[in-house]
Amino acid sequence: MPRSDGEKSSAFPNKEARYNCWNARDNFWECLDSGGNVESCKEERKLYEESCPATWVKHFDRKKNYLAFKEKLKEGYDPIDQNEKCKET
Repeated sequence: MPRSDGEKSSAFPNKEARYNCWNARDNFWECLDSGGNVESCKEERKLYEESCPATWVKHFDRKKNYLAFKEKLKEGYDPIDQNEKCKET
């Protein structure tokens, strides 16, 4: 999110800036969910990173990874079994 020279970098985004951030995040996630990858969704990712504070991007990325992990668990993925298989090879 662009800031003026005199503005503190820790200033909280206003309502419009938050909306733009969330919209950019949702567009990026939609691109990924529709079968895209980081390379094919690089324009959406760039807009997402420009629209959101860096701490928000980090938080949202972690949230996306956690939600994907939860979905894998629902489908039967067992990370403990995966660790055991790695040790056997």
